[in-house]
Amino acid sequence: MFTASMKFHLGDEIEALRDMVHRWAQDRVKPMAAEIDRTNAFPAELWKEMGDLGLLGITVPEEYGGAGMGYLAHCVAVEEIARASASVSLSYGAHSNLCV
Repeated sequence: MFTASMKFHLGDEIEALRDMVHRWAQDRVKPMAAEIDRTNAFPAELWKEMGDLGLLGITVPEEYGGAGMGYLAHCVAVEEIARASASVSLSYGAHSNLCV
């Protein structure tokens, strides 16, 4: 999807996650980003969607109801959300690191 001089293959599962989060963030988050920043709004509807995508609890082991994908997956998700909105990405990052 992206070209750069240094390429790292993170594995098929992580690359599939990257593609999914990228598409979702560009389709759903990016169109709202300026308004979110302008109004200082918290887009609660996006959190429901993140849950439906399996992004909430991405680092939590499966036996506790999480995705069990670890922090590399979390970093990739944060990165792709940040391409659409830094503020939504930081909120997601805080949730994933502080609230689980």
